Amino acid sequence: MSKRRFLISGSLKTDQVVDLPSEEAAHARKVLRLKKDDLVELMNGRGLMALAQINRVDKKQVSCLVRKTWQKPRPLPKLVLCCGLIKGGNMDLLAQKFTELAVDEVRPFESLRSVKKLKNPTERIERWERIAGQALKQCGAAHPPAFMPPAEYTEILEAAPPQAGKVMLYENQEHKTLAQVLTELKDKQEIWALVGPEGGFSSQEAIWAEEAGFIQAGLPHVILRAETACLTLASLVRFRL
Repeated sequence: MSKRRFLISGSLKTDQVVDLPSEEAAHARKVLRLKKDDLVELMNGRGLMALAQINRVDKKQVSCLVRKTWQKPRPLPKLVLCCGLIKGGNMDLLAQKFTELAVDEVRPFESLRSVKKLKNPTERIERWERIAGQALKQCGAAHPPAFMPPAEYTEILEAAPPQAGKVMLYENQEHKTLAQVLTELKDKQEIWALVGPEGGFSSQEAIWAEEAGFIQAGLPHVILRAETACLTLASLVRFRL
């Protein structure tokens, strides 16, 4: 049986009584049909986890008694995924998958071939955060990605710290593979990964990235869709390094 996990806000302490948020309480009562004394797992979305026991269930409220807590560290290296803006539904999917892959930050950007503007960016970021929260409970990760507001492409290049490992997935790179670049970066504590939009990067954008310290990497024999490229790069960084 999968663990019953619930996302709450605030701190968690041993012997503390915690009321589940209204939506979580409704899910516990109506969908999972949890009862008094059932064990559940609580998380606050900032790495703090708790084993708790339900001590009260009524029509409006579900309360839990915290039995023990622990802090779940972020995996290394820190992974910052910078992706060109793509169509809305695909970004929603990426919000879920980036959570499963333990991406630390998501920095969307506008470039020459990307979707030019993100409509209602504040609302979209809030939506991605909600999607990430649901994914967090399902996959057992403890930290959702931080979703940054869309930026200009050149701002992304300037924001990458000098000590970070920097990789750019570029379809015109034929001499150095992604596997080779990730091997070069295996000792880095922070990785900034750059993936273009559906139309890819222009040659000038590739030059700017190289000047900013990003190492171009290719994937032999294939050209991936933008969302597939994002997930491929995130997966290889997270599980290869």
